[in-house]
Amino acid sequence: MDVPKDNWEIDPQRTAVVVIDMQRFLLDPDSPRNTPGARDLVPKINELNDMCRRLGMPVIWVLTIWRPDMSDIGLLKDFRPEVYSEWWSYEGKKGSELYKDLDRKEGDYDVKKIMHSAFAPGSSSLEPLLRGLGRDSLIICGIATDVCVLTTTSGAHMQGFKTFVVGDLTTTFTQERQKVGLEVLNMHFAKVMTFEKVQRELKQR
Repeated sequence: MDVPKDNWEIDPQRTAVVVIDMQRFLLDPDSPRNTPGARDLVPKINELNDMCRRLGMPVIWVLTIWRPDMSDIGLLKDFRPEVYSEWWSYEGKKGSELYKDLDRKEGDYDVKKIMHSAFAPGSSSLEPLLRGLGRDSLIICGIATDVCVLTTTSGAHMQGFKTFVVGDLTTTFTQERQKVGLEVLNMHFAKVMTFEKVQRELKQR
């Protein structure tokens, strides 16, 4: 059954691209946390960003970066092993860096977050940045679908942002989790679209 959000359209004048956690700790082959299929997303994320920049949409790279002692992340530290590694997303460590093949351009924005959701209170400056840029609509891609993508999208929804999730430009740790994550996103929080459909819609702008 169709619902009104199924008729949402992307308005470049009101939309920003938000790329979530495409960092070395989740993409590098040497990282113990590397996410299945994540590196395969890189070329199309670059293509999406280029297309959106040409239409005047800001590109925002959301990066999880923790203090080395995890003193500011609350209960999240209770869900992490007590391991201090170059491959965790600590300040100044290689795990926190944007993955090397992603094409970050001058004029893009970097936003650091410390919680799964970039919209959680105190997690990041994403919401005021979007308000300052005059954007009330988001195109979201990145990882992990059922963790940071899901929680950031639900937070955006609750703050009144229309959100378009590019489903095939997200991934997570199992196929089952990917399937369920996208179903939850599409049913409750966002319009989930394929990269091909997003491309087709943007070419009409």
